[in-house]
Amino acid sequence: MKYLCFFDSKPNNRPATIAAVNKIKYICSAFNEESIDMEIVSCSMTAPCSMKPQTERLSPHTTVRYFKTVKFRNSKLWKLKEMFRRSLTVFLFLLFHTKKDEKLIVYHSLAIMRSVMLAHKIKKFHLLLEAEEIYNDVFVRSERNKKTEKRFLDSADSYMFPTDILAAKVNNAGKPQIIIYGAYDVKKMPKNPYNDGRIHIAYTGSFDPNKGGLSAALETARFLDESYCLHILGTGTDDAVERLKTFIEEHSRKDACEILYDGVLSGDDYNRYLQRCDVGLSTQNPAAKFNATSFPSKVISYLANDLRVVTFPIDVLKKSEMNDLLYYYNADSPQEIAKVIREIDYETPYDSSSVILKLEERFRSDIRKL
Repeated sequence: MKYLCFFDSKPNNRPATIAAVNKIKYICSAFNEESIDMEIVSCSMTAPCSMKPQTERLSPHTTVRYFKTVKFRNSKLWKLKEMFRRSLTVFLFLLFHTKKDEKLIVYHSLAIMRSVMLAHKIKKFHLLLEAEEIYNDVFVRSERNKKTEKRFLDSADSYMFPTDILAAKVNNAGKPQIIIYGAYDVKKMPKNPYNDGRIHIAYTGSFDPNKGGLSAALETARFLDESYCLHILGTGTDDAVERLKTFIEEHSRKDACEILYDGVLSGDDYNRYLQRCDVGLSTQNPAAKFNATSFPSKVISYLANDLRVVTFPIDVLKKSEMNDLLYYYNADSPQEIAKVIREIDYETPYDSSSVILKLEERFRSDIRKL
């Protein structure tokens, strides 16, 4: 089965978010377990340097096809040319490499939706659309773009959604669908706790200031004493990383809770890192529009590694099967977040990964039905 998406197995090479790459890898492994070989077709066609077309084997049953890249140039004309090149490449690939009724997974993207719609109409392959969010609900765009995105979403033959809320909003025709909150990647490893008498808190993810997650986590540390340690793991611009390092340096001179920046990790290294911690922070701007339908993937990662998750009670979490496992803060302030962290009973046995394993079993069953 082909899987058209924005993907790169090497961080910071071609444009692809770590959260999306992890979920794509997990979905491929789940299909592999059902005896389906996967070919990831990456639409990421820009890079710091030009690269030739290539293929890569991720596992015995999953390969990646990369198209030729061109060196990124920051100009309006270049961006228009790149959009045209990507659209044409994707359209021609689908035209000559798919057949009628072939099942094809496509990660919903505004950048390729017109090419996919046209090829779908001509070739009549089965379009299994992985819709993580409705982009025109998040970004201010023209009415024409909104209508095109809706037409693309409606054109799918079946769906994968991250939440029941988004499924109810998009799939009005009752087409076959699968709900997958995130990568149900449960990997039990030998315990290697810090054993220093402190509670270790993890914040992982984007350093994007518009999302507000990192700043909320850092401010929370001001209201925790020396019996806590905050670990930061993630990616951002060079400026964002420098601001983080500056904050940590200034904080270390006047506050008790230690803050550590540990760079970027993935795969087993990421899971091993989380399993040494006690709490996972999912702090982000609760007023952000994407919270209405998209599921915060880090919540799944934390639960899969048996961390207690502290987060804001957005609807997609409260209406999910993980609701009873989560520790909610009701006021979006660092004082309130710190208060929830302090009030957790860390002595009570905790096993959130068993819930994630049940979700994985259901996902595998849904694949077989589809």
